[in-house]
Amino acid sequence: MSEETHTTGPGPDAARRTHDRERRRARLVLAGRAESAEDLAMLIDALGLDPREDQETPPGRSG
Repeated sequence: MSEETHTTGPGPDAARRTHDRERRRARLVLAGRAESAEDLAMLIDALGLDPREDQETPPGRSG
């Protein structure tokens, strides 16, 4: 097997889905701790956690 076809980590799709889940989890934590909607929006923006950047459609939603 050549180095080009051998991989030791998750494929790109699996890595992206994991990343999207982690981003959603981070937003949920922020939402639970933010004092207001404005604080939450500021934190999400400052940390680059905009949900529009996620690639995976959340469970229960069509997209």
